[in-house]
Amino acid sequence: MSFQSFHFLIFFLIVLCTVRCLLWERESAKKTFLLVSSYYFYMCWDWRFASLIFAITIINFIIGPKITQANSLRLKRFWLGVSLIASLGILAYFKYANFFIDSANSLLTAIGFHNELPLLSVVLPVGISFYTFQSISYTLDIYRERTEPVRSFRDFALFVSFFPQLVAGPIVRASYFLPQLQSPPKQEPHAVESGLSLILRGFIKKIAIADVLALHLVDPIFASPANYSPLLLFVGIYAYSFQVYMDFSGYTDIARGVARTLGYELQINFNRPYKAQSISEFWQRWHISMSSFFRDYLYFGLGGTKKGNVYVNLFITFIAIGIWHGAGWNFVAYGFCHGALVSYERWKRNRRKRLGLPELKYHGLQLVWQIFLVFNLVSLTRILFRGGSIEDAISYLTSMINFETVSASVSMIGIGALLLATILHYTPDRWTIEWKALFIRMPSFLQAGFIVFTVFALIAMSSGEAPFVYFQF
Repeated sequence: MSFQSFHFLIFFLIVLCTVRCLLWERESAKKTFLLVSSYYFYMCWDWRFASLIFAITIINFIIGPKITQANSLRLKRFWLGVSLIASLGILAYFKYANFFIDSANSLLTAIGFHNELPLLSVVLPVGISFYTFQSISYTLDIYRERTEPVRSFRDFALFVSFFPQLVAGPIVRASYFLPQLQSPPKQEPHAVESGLSLILRGFIKKIAIADVLALHLVDPIFASPANYSPLLLFVGIYAYSFQVYMDFSGYTDIARGVARTLGYELQINFNRPYKAQSISEFWQRWHISMSSFFRDYLYFGLGGTKKGNVYVNLFITFIAIGIWHGAGWNFVAYGFCHGALVSYERWKRNRRKRLGLPELKYHGLQLVWQIFLVFNLVSLTRILFRGGSIEDAISYLTSMINFETVSASVSMIGIGALLLATILHYTPDRWTIEWKALFIRMPSFLQAGFIVFTVFALIAMSSGEAPFVYFQF
């Protein structure tokens, strides 16, 4: 059930009206209704995988109290290991089994064996990376004594399956969301209006910008890079960077808006990432729920800056981030590139400290240049992210240095969407706050009129139910 489908519109209106008008004061019935609704939402994608999310929920719900009750650190680690092996094992089977088999076949062929291992007929369940990480955050937080085991299986099941963020995040941690389920939500003034403004903003990002960029620039350029000049190939990677950002942050806005109308809060997942002055800062602004998950549970778990080699820890963390995004060597290379860039930045900062030099600070044109440089580095690595393989990425990069190409034309609609995306991204942050406040202050009839006008405009612009980019992860 895609967010931009008519099916979801009817579903959301039924859920919102039921929760707000009939069940708001009946906390137990409300949570039961939301749990059933969330499973219905997921089963609309593929009913067979409801058992999968249910199994991951049961495993971690049972193991949570056992970690707390364990009378030794060794036993605590054992139960945590069971949780991680079971949950990540399910994820590995569905997402990475064929990648490992294919890699093994390539290795066997290289050393002279020609009998290939058969690939598995496995369908990747939508959102499995998100709800798997969400569920293991529960046992990890219990192990680290950041949260207590929850007594209600229904509350835990709703935490894992809550439909707004179920298939593409943000990755909500148990210590953040479970307390919201264990106490009645506050009656926040204008929560519905605030949520609707987020939903509208998300659909505008997705349909009016991301889908237009994909249709008019990204898809045609990446389909045949040899037909375009180096300049337009740069335009292609810039367009893809903004497509991914507008698409994914648009989904997050919709998810946060839907959750807010129902009385719950989800974390902010993006903070103007292309304003970053370093690759390290980029990862503090981009897909924050995922990057902070790997930072807190993997990087710090490996020792961070205190144990082992910090650069090895960084590389392991970023390669894991790359693999999380997809089963392919291009994603491994993507993580390796970012690990190398962040490691270089760390080495450079440490070197300045050893020499007694102040931390670098950028101002004026120097600041603009630094932001542009970081954006270009991020965009270039996205060639690995967008291509289906390393070979595709090499083909694109090779075309970027072929200055003899007579370029094909590109759509001016796509160029206009790219300029609009750039302008919106670099506007002052306060404008977003002011827009939301203005929408909330509008009389109800103006709000309704604005919503209807926006919906019809987006329907007119829509090229169909194009899936969100991160559904594949």
